[in-house]
Formats: sequence, structure tokens, C-alpha cells
Amino acid sequence: MMRTDRYLRLCFGEALRGLVGRRRAAASAVMIIALSLVVLGGFLLVSDNLNGLLHRWRERGHVQVFLEPGFTVSQQQAAADAIRESPEIDSFRFLSADQAAAQFREDFQQLGDLLAFLEENPLPASFVITVRENFRNEGALLSLAEGWEAMPGVDAAQYDLEVIRRLELGVNGLRFVGAVLGGAVLIAAIITTANVIRVLVVARRREIIVLRLVGATESVVRGRFLAEGAIQGFLGGLFALVVLYAICRIGVSFVTVGGSPLLSLVELQFFNVFLFAQLIGLGVAAGLIGALLAFGAADSLEQ
Repeated sequence: MMRTDRYLRLCFGEALRGLVGRRRAAASAVMIIALSLVVLGGFLLVSDNLNGLLHRWRERGHVQVFLEPGFTVSQQQAAADAIRESPEIDSFRFLSADQAAAQFREDFQQLGDLLAFLEENPLPASFVITVRENFRNEGALLSLAEGWEAMPGVDAAQYDLEVIRRLELGVNGLRFVGAVLGGAVLIAAIITTANVIRVLVVARRREIIVLRLVGATESVVRGRFLAEGAIQGFLGGLFALVVLYAICRIGVSFVTVGGSPLLSLVELQFFNVFLFAQLIGLGVAAGLIGALLAFGAADSLEQ
């Protein structure tokens, strides 16, 4: 029985020679595999960073208590005292309507000028409250918000739970769309890889027949073609990672220039090791499946 290391050297050596000989056809298969992984990986990249944003947003522990228009000084003081005496509170600050407008202009520079066209400032005065870390969970935050909302002079107490939940649905939908589109292009990549390897199988069918006649096992006969598919998939995965890294860097630069206030909540980052392995593995799997399909199609033609 042939040793494993010798068998692998033989298969991959023959595979590399075959791919170099038909490098144009092989390059098309590599590019289509890379394209499918870029589509799939791009959606994963965006959804992964959005998940990080939502996690930090959920855990930052901010509650905003909005006061009613025309609230009295005594109502403001009573609300401040109640907030200050709450053991769950880490810190809080009062934000007047004018201060809220100024902060809106600072955070959203492109939209801040819209306030100048309004007769009255629509932004209410509020308390911005930071909850202690051990109370930063959905149940505790909602309970605190409901309690403060019942105080005299308070119009509403808002924890951005509904917004977070809707965004989470959007992230899950984004993952689904990415999986569908990436899967569709990956099927096209498998078909292209199968066609490339099928050409190689047909071109060397006499050699394959001779190998079988002299007693070569199917693992030896098929090994080089499976290796060709694996190499094409591996190269496609690597190329996809390079493209995605470039897109990620450009995207981070673009968002940073925009100066979005959400940047303080999330550290934009590239894939982790698990996602690296996932994309490379999908590429290799696509190549191997394409090789198996190609060999099966070539065998059926000979029969």
C-alpha cells in the first residue's frame, strides 16, 4: 500500500501540472469560486460587525427619561432626586432642550441644519442615565424605565430595546440573503470547476484506462483530479479573503470619515479565525464536489 505522504505528493504534483497546463480554464473556476465567497463573506462581514454594534448598544446600560413640555422646576428636581436615590444608577445628567438640539447638530452634522427651519425646537429636555454594570440586562432596564415613566412630569422613559430587536431581525435577514446569494453563486462555481476538471479527465482518458488496466486503485486514479478541485477551491478562498480585506479597509475608512456617533459603540473588524476557516473550507468543498461531478460525468461518457 502506498504511503500517505507519497500518495499526497503524487496527487498534488500531478494536479499542479494539470492546472498549469490549462491555467486559463482553471483561473475561471478559481475566480467564480472567489466571487461566490466574496458575496457570502461580505454579508457575513457586515452582519458580524452589526452584531457587535448591537451587543455593545444593548449592554451600555443607557436609559433616557424625557420630560413633558412645560414641566416645572419642582417636577425636574423630584425626578432628579428619585433617579439619584436609585441604587441601580451609576451616573446621570440633565439635558435641556437647547442642549439636546446642540448635541443633535454635533452628532448628525448633515441633518442638524433642519432644526433651523422649524419654528420650535422639537427635542424635549431629558435625563440621560447610565445604569450600573450588574443591572445592564433587558429585564432590569425595562423595569427601571417603567418606574421612571410613572413619575409626575415625565413624558416617557426609553430604553432602545425595540430598535435593537428590529435591527437584530434585519441582521438575521441579511445573513439569510447572503446565504442564498452566496449559495447560488457557489453552485455556479461548482459547475464551472466540474467543467474544467471534466476537460482534463477526458483529455487524459487513455492514461486513466491504462492505469486501471495495470491495477491502479480508484483512489490513485481519482486522487489527482480531486486534488485539482481542492487547489482551485483553496486559491478561490484565499483570493476572496484578500478582496474582502480590501473592501473592509475601504469601508472602515469611509465610515470613519463620516464621523458617525455609532462608531463609539462598535470596533469595526475583519473576520476572526473561525470565519477564515469557514470560507477556505467552503472553497475547498466546492472544488472537491466539482471534481467528483466531473469524474462521474466523464465515466458516464466512456460507458
